[in-house]
Amino acid sequence: MINRLIENNKITVFFQPIISIKDQKIFAYESLTRAYDEDGEMMMPLYLFEQARKENLSSVLDEYVRKLAIVKFLDYYEKDKNLLLFLNFESSIIDNGVMDNFIEFVQSHDINPSNIVIEIKEDSVKDTDSLDKFVQKYKDNGFIIAIDDFGTGYSSFDRLALIKPNIVKVDRSIIYNIHDNFVNSEILSAVSKMCNKIGAMVLAEGVEDANEILNCMKKDIYLFQGYWFSKPKDTLPPNIHQKIFKNIYQVGHDYKGIVKEHIIKKQEILKDTQALSKKVIAILEEESADTEEKILDIIKEHEKLEAVYLLNEENGLQVGKTILLIEEKFLYKPTQHGHDHSMKK
Repeated sequence: MINRLIENNKITVFFQPIISIKDQKIFAYESLTRAYDEDGEMMMPLYLFEQARKENLSSVLDEYVRKLAIVKFLDYYEKDKNLLLFLNFESSIIDNGVMDNFIEFVQSHDINPSNIVIEIKEDSVKDTDSLDKFVQKYKDNGFIIAIDDFGTGYSSFDRLALIKPNIVKVDRSIIYNIHDNFVNSEILSAVSKMCNKIGAMVLAEGVEDANEILNCMKKDIYLFQGYWFSKPKDTLPPNIHQKIFKNIYQVGHDYKGIVKEHIIKKQEILKDTQALSKKVIAILEEESADTEEKILDIIKEHEKLEAVYLLNEENGLQVGKTILLIEEKFLYKPTQHGHDHSMKK
């Protein structure tokens, strides 16, 4: 079937824009495979590649669509030499150590290898040695390396250390509804912080909602791919840049509002904290018998305040017990008089 589809030109590639909010432009395109049956109906890509595996033609199909993408990318590249093209490599090809003539093919089309991003779904690659050789070969030839779908399957941090990617694409399963999912939000914060420290750019995949983008931006993520900007298309419409820039402007405007609101809120918190501190200090200076009850009343007045305790600023030792409103939690017990807090921030 695969050979027949290739011979009849029934396989093509669509491009989906990847957006840089910070630079307010299309940063790159990802090439995505599409195929049509004899009736002209679109086939599912997963089915196509599964069929290729059954026919032992994974490497043939993979190389074919990559070369189609390079040829299609030429027009985009000629207009903007800064554009990048993201290309997937089938995991089985990396596992088997197959090295086709793709590098030479790119060079023969006068495309700078540093404009080509090789996407690797590292959790699907079983042979670590083959993965290491593959990555090193492409890095040595100037290609950019990206980890795809990070956060799914068996994505591991030891592979991250091995590959040392230039770009990490965070999977849609983590990005989805991030503004209402505290656990995923914390996972994304940790991934973003780690990637920024090791010099890898973070790309949020599958964004479909402005709130997802805004929450990613709060975590220093500025590269996005998803339906909110554009679906994959065979031929991108002439006004694609206008549409995308409009979306960029909208999310940028909203983000500025959030930052401003955050600054105001931070100032208010600081002001409230100073006022609360003065109240507590005034009560302590009275040295009355109902000191604890008065401080507890202050805690009750402020719903976000859970506890009050006093520290000696010279040595970090607690003076007196913790005055607590909320119930004690498992593994979290209120500290008592004399507790050493000096190792905390």
